[in-house]
Amino acid sequence: MTSTQWGGLVALVAIAVTALSLIALHLLPTGLSPLRDPVSRYGITRFRAGYASAALSAGVAGIGSLVAVAALPGSLPTVVLLAVFAAARILIPFFPMDAPDAATTTTGRVHNLLAVLAFGGVIAAMFVAAGMLHDAGFATAGLVATIGGVVGVVGTVLMLVSRRSPSLAWGFGFGERLIYLAFIVWIAVLGLSALAS
Repeated sequence: MTSTQWGGLVALVAIAVTALSLIALHLLPTGLSPLRDPVSRYGITRFRAGYASAALSAGVAGIGSLVAVAALPGSLPTVVLLAVFAAARILIPFFPMDAPDAATTTTGRVHNLLAVLAFGGVIAAMFVAAGMLHDAGFATAGLVATIGGVVGVVGTVLMLVSRRSPSLAWGFGFGERLIYLAFIVWIAVLGLSALAS
């Protein structure tokens, strides 16, 4: 197997773990709202192991993805952005968010910074990778990257707007889950494409 194929395999297996962990968290009796509550809130409940599994496996999927594209022409910006995403995802379970009714802490601030780096990194990676993947013969992964980037931006806007408008408070969790959906689907398609190359 080539490095592209190995990276694709790692990305595919790891992102499957991410998806399964998130599905389990949403089916368990956590008491959290998928529309209102951020995914990170699972990390400050008794279900934090499921959150850690989702975050760590997403980081590993990011590493697999950057290995999968590293040999492609023009891949350096994508590799750097995926490295930022992977590092932030791997670190974030160790810096839990502050509880909604608690005072702001340094740990909570670090958590927020890591969340911005993770989401910003992967959304940017999708946009940057789209043309490079298309030109390298991975047209489907390139198209899904473009769509995923757009979905990620929509999710980000919804999260930001929901913070400013009480009537849209339901949109924060939903917007965040749009970003998760976008990068999970993209990494899965990228993994499959790399594995088949």
